[in-house]
Amino acid sequence: MSRTLRTAIAGGVLALGALLALPVSASAHALAQSSVPAAGSTVGSPPSQVSVTFGETPDPRLSALQVLGASGQSFTAGPTHPASGDALTLVVAVKPLPKGVYTVSWRTVSTVDGHFAAGSFAFGVQVSPQGAAATATSSSGAGPPPSALAVAARWCLFAGLVALIGAAVVAGFVVRRVSPRLLWLAAAAWVLVAFGTYGVTEAQRAAAGVSWSDVFSTSLGRQLTGRALPAFVAGVDLLLAWRLRRAEVRRWAVVGAGIVAAAAMWAEATSTHAAGQAPTGVNLVLQWLHLVGVGVWIGGLTALLLSLHLVGGAERAAAVRRMSTAAAVALLVVVGTGVVRSVVEVQSWYALGATAFGRLVILKLVLVVVLALLGAVNRWGNVPRAAATVRGLRAVASTEVVVGAAAMLVAAALVNVAPPVSSGQAAAMPAITASGADAGTTVKVQLTASPGTAGFNRFTVRATDYDTGQAVKADGVQLRFSFPARSDVGQSSLDLKAQADGSFSGSGGNVSLDGTWDVDVLVERGAASAEVPLTLHTRTVPPAITVRKGGGGIPTLYTATLVDGRSVQVYLDPDRPGPLIFHATFFDAQGKELPVTTCSITLTPPGGKAAPLTVQMLEPGHFVANVTLGRGRQHVAVSGSTANGESLAVALDVEAGQ
Repeated sequence: MSRTLRTAIAGGVLALGALLALPVSASAHALAQSSVPAAGSTVGSPPSQVSVTFGETPDPRLSALQVLGASGQSFTAGPTHPASGDALTLVVAVKPLPKGVYTVSWRTVSTVDGHFAAGSFAFGVQVSPQGAAATATSSSGAGPPPSALAVAARWCLFAGLVALIGAAVVAGFVVRRVSPRLLWLAAAAWVLVAFGTYGVTEAQRAAAGVSWSDVFSTSLGRQLTGRALPAFVAGVDLLLAWRLRRAEVRRWAVVGAGIVAAAAMWAEATSTHAAGQAPTGVNLVLQWLHLVGVGVWIGGLTALLLSLHLVGGAERAAAVRRMSTAAAVALLVVVGTGVVRSVVEVQSWYALGATAFGRLVILKLVLVVVLALLGAVNRWGNVPRAAATVRGLRAVASTEVVVGAAAMLVAAALVNVAPPVSSGQAAAMPAITASGADAGTTVKVQLTASPGTAGFNRFTVRATDYDTGQAVKADGVQLRFSFPARSDVGQSSLDLKAQADGSFSGSGGNVSLDGTWDVDVLVERGAASAEVPLTLHTRTVPPAITVRKGGGGIPTLYTATLVDGRSVQVYLDPDRPGPLIFHATFFDAQGKELPVTTCSITLTPPGGKAAPLTVQMLEPGHFVANVTLGRGRQHVAVSGSTANGESLAVALDVEAGQ
């Protein structure tokens, strides 16, 4: 085995080993965007059905809605089905709903990327949800963290297709020959594609909870077919390349496998985020060009390193120049398409640093910059000397391949993480915890609720011996919930299942209201069973902020959605730095101006101190203040009160002339 090949393999192993260190936290793509009734709203008449609209088309065979009462009882009256004429919306009929607060629990599998997602939100019938999530996506809208199999399989799929494209470029246009080493590279690439095809489907199948016998009746089966058919054709081409002895025929068989791999990249692009983002056609083409560009660049370098022994002198120098030119063009394509796709998916500087997806984009960008610098060293330093020696070229190009493998690992993780544009939230909030011991001081428990907001949560209990701190072996753990502030909210319970790490976990909508909950943790272990009383304080979800950019004299509108569907809308007139008028208007759930009678506005400039503005009321619900704003984001706090003393407050950032 050559030194170059050993280096490439070592780089691949290191890249896979880095899998567990990536900042990945959530995998969710068909996320809720709106609902009827609206999340956090109060309706006067009980609805006969509940509908939720998602950002990507959910597979109705693998998706479901449930409507639960305060104590966890189901009010669902039939199966979940798509809305007539609207594949993005799921509908479920409900039983007659008495006065009270209800939690809508949803789970989806996207027909676009095959990823599982789940979430919940609350609404009230003649009763306010009191601080439940203001938007469907700001409650627990997420899926399980991507498994090692999901990311590793996607990396294998990417790496295999990239290597096949690179082999085709080198065999067809750079060295124009096929060596046994190149055939071995192509064969190894095909094995990676085959494993990746299986592994991606297996990870999605396991997350969705569907058996292999039922896979082909779902969207997962269609995606599997789209990956498997090109892999089969590429395998036939490579088999011919191995069996046929004529050099020219073998060469074009390898080229054919690369062309099929490029076609498979298109199938792969249609199962990524790009397929769910408008304009779909443009985003799909950009995504495909991005993937193929990586194949020409990183795959071509890998294949070149394994083919340099076939040529020497002037012929080698010419081949190296051709590959260098192709890699430079591919680099421009990768960077250009990558920047555009990142802007589409991230959309804000805040989301770039505050979300797992944004941090992965930053990491990938750093790796691409490193690759570009290495490419520049080869382009201007080692390529001109290729006729005499390729030692420096081999060393730098081998490093490029290793860094490229790491960049592909990051890309594999990105596919499994929801971009901010689809998740509708800036960042996931940390879980909440409560700890305590039983009255006999025999057992300590720690209870974790994630995301810690009103609605569905993932509950995890770790029980240890009070004296030794060793994990307690229990037959089971049960949680019993009560809400002291509301006598009309019934008690509920949730049985947790044992996990491999010794903890006990389960998901439920038992914490359906915002506030303080009493939770009794029953650790079941026969005569030594213990009950630990705990208190959980739910976290109130901040209001969802939407920004509608203006232009042509129309100001940018900032809208903060409050509980019960009410909102506060602010804008700057004129929308540019300097003296201007700050407008704040309160609206009810129907979009009509809410008769707020008093309002205060506090402004905090970048690096400055908060200062109150002098506010005037144009009409009940609409307030203005004269202010002079500089450049940069300004933090604004708006607080208003209705005639009956109810307070409405929001905090958001605005920017003049953004």
